[in-house]
Amino acid sequence: MLPRTIAWLAVIPISLGVLAQAGDEYPIRPYVDPSQLDCPWPKHSHYKQPWRAFLETRSGYDFLHGVGINYNVPGNDEVAIRLLSEMGIRAMRIEIGWSAVNWEETGIGNADRMRHVLQLCKQYGIRPTMLLNAHHGVPGPTRFFTKRLAVEAPAESRTMQLTDTADIVPKYTGPCNLTDYRAAEVFITGVDPATGICQLSKPLPKAIKAGVDVPMATLKYLPLYPVGTPEFEATATGWLRYAKMVTDLVAEAGIDVFDVEIWNELSFGSCFTNINNYYDPPAAQSKADFLHPGGQAWEIAKRTVDALRPLHPKARFIWGFSNTTFFHCPIDQLPPGIDGQSYHPYGTGTRKLPEQEYHKGQPGMNLEGYTPTLDIRMSEGWAHTFLQTESLMRLLNPEARNNHPQGTAVFHHYMTEHGIVPAECGVTDEAKGWELKAKCALRSYCLWMNKGIDTLEYYCAYDQQASGMGLLPPKAPELPATAVFDQCATLPMQAIRNLTRGFAGAAPLAACRQLGVDVISLGPQLNVFEGDATHPPLPLRGQFAFLPFQVTERKFVIPVYMVTYDATRPPPPQTFRLAITGLGMTPKTISLSDPMTGKAAPVKVLKRAAGTATVEIAAVDYPRLLTIEG
Repeated sequence: MLPRTIAWLAVIPISLGVLAQAGDEYPIRPYVDPSQLDCPWPKHSHYKQPWRAFLETRSGYDFLHGVGINYNVPGNDEVAIRLLSEMGIRAMRIEIGWSAVNWEETGIGNADRMRHVLQLCKQYGIRPTMLLNAHHGVPGPTRFFTKRLAVEAPAESRTMQLTDTADIVPKYTGPCNLTDYRAAEVFITGVDPATGICQLSKPLPKAIKAGVDVPMATLKYLPLYPVGTPEFEATATGWLRYAKMVTDLVAEAGIDVFDVEIWNELSFGSCFTNINNYYDPPAAQSKADFLHPGGQAWEIAKRTVDALRPLHPKARFIWGFSNTTFFHCPIDQLPPGIDGQSYHPYGTGTRKLPEQEYHKGQPGMNLEGYTPTLDIRMSEGWAHTFLQTESLMRLLNPEARNNHPQGTAVFHHYMTEHGIVPAECGVTDEAKGWELKAKCALRSYCLWMNKGIDTLEYYCAYDQQASGMGLLPPKAPELPATAVFDQCATLPMQAIRNLTRGFAGAAPLAACRQLGVDVISLGPQLNVFEGDATHPPLPLRGQFAFLPFQVTERKFVIPVYMVTYDATRPPPPQTFRLAITGLGMTPKTISLSDPMTGKAAPVKVLKRAAGTATVEIAAVDYPRLLTIEG
């Protein structure tokens, strides 16, 4: 925290600002401040900026290969994937859920199209991330049908009476979608064919009227029972058969370098991970937490790695269970051989403080004991801050990144979903929506991939509405084969292409030279939020991001911007003086480019010498690229 004599110099909300005298200087020292990570678990903070706790020069070559997207285009794959490739996409997350496997387990539905999509990935140098998932809506091979209810079944009933019970398989069949999109939400555990009365695994969550046709499902494999039970072994065997079918499809497309993400989030769609989600009282008791050694999900992941690693030695196997619960299983306790973990931070919609204070009812959890009045709409989400204690910086700082499971030499960090819904930020104008999505993509790729994420697969490629999360134009499925990028690209597509083109010529390096920087904010100063009589404001200057990448032995690209708290309300450009060290060369050219416009921006070179450069630049609320070449 800056001394109060400095911090209090700016005391008017960001919407108004306060003018400083020309020539006023406000050093941000230390710019790299390890104490920003000092937020004891489980407290949170509105002042700490853990992303500023370390400065690291990352590989520009790795950056280019980590720019990814979630592929969800309903067709026209040749055009869509070509445009994504021209945009700079080099990683693509593709889900083939267990539900795609037919009942006989002889094939994957739509396999020909998926094989073609993967062949296009190979053609354009895109590394696929294959998502293996068993969403409880259709968790695996399933037979759907309907049965008519003979007598009204009231809520909380433990039975239901059907007009006929043909095709009912006790403990595998049940009514669907009672409270959620969910196959066999309650299992039928016993049947009396003479009366049609069916016993249920738990009380009905809602009443069903007589004469209604009830959707039913028979699952081929049961939700996960405790490890070691016959039911678990049967489900695990089916899962591994499915996993092999998916990865064989990748190999058939001629790809041997790819990723396998095991599961998608626990925040929704994951009831299948525990049989007790379908029973009351519980059907079985496990001796271990399902995400820890000996637990059902942990064991499924371990067996997936053990079965597929010998077949696909160049693939990486990614733990997807922690997408939204980053800390459930410590990294060093993950299954042996797991190569990485994936995250879905989101949190890009409006968060109103103090109404949506984290742990609002427990004021002692607030580290400084102060909550500002503030609307937050951060393109990076919340997890680079300590707005919640579960900051990803606890896992992504350089020391923490040394953690890895047994048998894994290098552990990789993936962000397999992150994006923004303009309406959740109060943006309904179409042009403003595209602008917001462009800013979100630029800010997210640059900050997260500089701060420890190896691959970021943005969500998502396509939406049929411009107001949705997609980056491709809504007409993408109808574009002609001759579609030209510059004639159909949206603003986010153009901005990402400009961003990736800024890293042109990137080459693998044995090691990156680590840059240092001294940062001084010049001129008029603004605050992110105000304090009170005992708490200082949070100066906007402390949100300046300097994110260096080394592209070649003699070229650095450094995204610079202000990590503003409200992406819908950009402040005026702020001037910063940067004294950069560690270049290992005398700079010959220094430039600043703007990915949003595709044009050069002004940069004032004050000094250049062996290994150093001092410049003044105007920072805005999205990354501009400061390029230094020797």
